[in-house]
Amino acid sequence: MKTDMLATENSIDTSALIHGLVTSGIPFVVYRLPRRNRFRLLVSYSSFQPLEKVDFEELPSGFAFAPFNTALSPVLFLKTDFEREADFDSAQLDISDLKCHLELPEKQEGFAFEPLASDTLDAAEYQDKVRQVLNRIRSGEARKVVLSRRKALGRITESNYFGAFKTLNTSHSDAMVSMVYLPHCKQIWLGASPEVLVSQDSRGVFTTMSLAGTQSAFDREGKEIRPVDALWTHKEIEEQAIVGRYIINCLKKIRVREFEEEGPKTVKAGNLLHLRTFYSIDNREVNFPNLSSVMLNLLHPTPAICGMPRESAERVIGEIEGYDREFYSGYLGPVNVESESHLFVNLRTLKVEDGVAYVYAGGGITEDSQPDKEWVETEMKMGTVSRAFDNFKDF
Repeated sequence: MKTDMLATENSIDTSALIHGLVTSGIPFVVYRLPRRNRFRLLVSYSSFQPLEKVDFEELPSGFAFAPFNTALSPVLFLKTDFEREADFDSAQLDISDLKCHLELPEKQEGFAFEPLASDTLDAAEYQDKVRQVLNRIRSGEARKVVLSRRKALGRITESNYFGAFKTLNTSHSDAMVSMVYLPHCKQIWLGASPEVLVSQDSRGVFTTMSLAGTQSAFDREGKEIRPVDALWTHKEIEEQAIVGRYIINCLKKIRVREFEEEGPKTVKAGNLLHLRTFYSIDNREVNFPNLSSVMLNLLHPTPAICGMPRESAERVIGEIEGYDREFYSGYLGPVNVESESHLFVNLRTLKVEDGVAYVYAGGGITEDSQPDKEWVETEMKMGTVSRAFDNFKDF
C-alpha cells in the first residue's frame, strides 16, 4: 500500500479504498439512501451470486442488482463480508477487519473523460424509432411503451469513482445514490434513482411508488419552477396514472385491498420534475409476511420502465429499441441490512466498461407522444447523471 494514502495501518482514504477495490477486482457496493447523510460500503470476498428470485425472508444481509430482463439474465446478489457506514466528510475509513489484499495505484484526483464518437442513436434515428412505436400503439398492440437509448460519453481519463459518487450525492438528496462494481463483467454502474420499487422497513411497512411524467425543473429563462407551480399535460398525467393502476391491479391479484395512497404530487429529482404517488401497507395488519417478495415479482418491470400491457410492450421494445439494456431499468438496493430492504428502479444510470462511460435514458411513449419532445426528455434525463463528470458541460 502506498503510505501517502494511509493515515494509519488500519485506516484509509475512502477514494483510495474504492480505487483499490476496483484495481484488485474485489466486488463491492457503495450506496446512500434518500434523505440520509451517511453512505454504506458493502464488500464481498466472493463473486456476485446469481438468484432465480429475490426472497427477502431467506436472503442474508447484502445487495441485490437485477437486470431489466430477469427472464434472460439472473438477479445478482452481493453477500456482505465487510461493511462500513460513514459520513461523507469522514477523511478515513477503518479497514482493520478487511480480509483482502488491495493494490493501490496512484490517487485519481477527478472523474473525467476524453470525448469520443458516440455509438448511440442521433436525434433523427431516435425520433424515427419513436414513430415506429407510435404506429404499434395506434394499431392497438400496446397502450404505452418505454423506449430508451444509450449514449457513449467518452474514455475515462481520471477515475476517482468515489468523487463521482459524492457529486451525485450532493445533487440528488431525494434519490438512492449508488455505485456497483461487477468484476466479472468489468463494469461499474453509478446512479441516482428517485423511484422506489419495493421497500420494507424494520416495522414491516411495505412501500412502492408510481413515478412518471417528466419536465425540466427550470423554465425557458433558467428560473427554477417550484413543484407547486408545475403544469402537466394530459399525456403526462395519463402516463403516471397507468403506473398507479398497474400497482393497484397487482395488489388486487393477491387480494390485498387495505393500503394507503398518497399523491399524486409533483416532486423534484435532480434537475427534473415528476409526478409521484406512494402506496403503503402494514404487513402486520394484513397478515402477509412475504408481501414484499410477492409484490417484487409482480411489479417488475413496471409500466414506468416497460409499458402496458407488459408482454406487448416487451415485444415492441425487443423489436425496435436495438440494444441490450443490461442493468439499466432493472432494480437494485440493500436487502436485510439492519432489518430493512429498499429496492429502487435503476434509473439515472451511468456505466463504465472497458474504460468508456455510457449514460442511459428512456421515455414513456403513448398515443399523445411527440417524437421531438421525447428526444429532449431523454437528453434532460441523461444530464442528471452526466454532471458526475468534472469536464462534462453539455447539459
